[in-house]
Amino acid sequence: MNRSPQRSLNRSPQRALNRSPKRSLIKSLPAQTLIWLVRRQLSVGALLVLVLASAVGVSVAVHQTRQIYAGLQDVRLRSDNIDSEYEKLLLEQSAWADYARVDQVSRKELGMVSPLPDNVVVVKI
Repeated sequence: MNRSPQRSLNRSPQRALNRSPKRSLIKSLPAQTLIWLVRRQLSVGALLVLVLASAVGVSVAVHQTRQIYAGLQDVRLRSDNIDSEYEKLLLEQSAWADYARVDQVSRKELGMVSPLPDNVVVVKI
């Protein structure tokens, strides 16, 4: 039998639904089984929502962790720069406080001289 395409288009979709095996299977199941199936589908749906929420939470946590780590790297870089500057300042301080330099500045700029031995007084305590 050769059926024309027009004949198959004329069939009503309602009749096709009534003939579907799922429809007849659902009608033949007891009420408790149907309730169990609905609960199972709801629990699977709830688990799917929980898994998706967990995935979003993980991705947000990873993003925040990366941002905090980048901030930590910035702070460490600033700390290293401050430490380097502090070491330079310590070297400069030791250069300015050198005994030879203090003696030279005191003689040239302040006109100071070492006292003569006659002018030195020793105090005993």
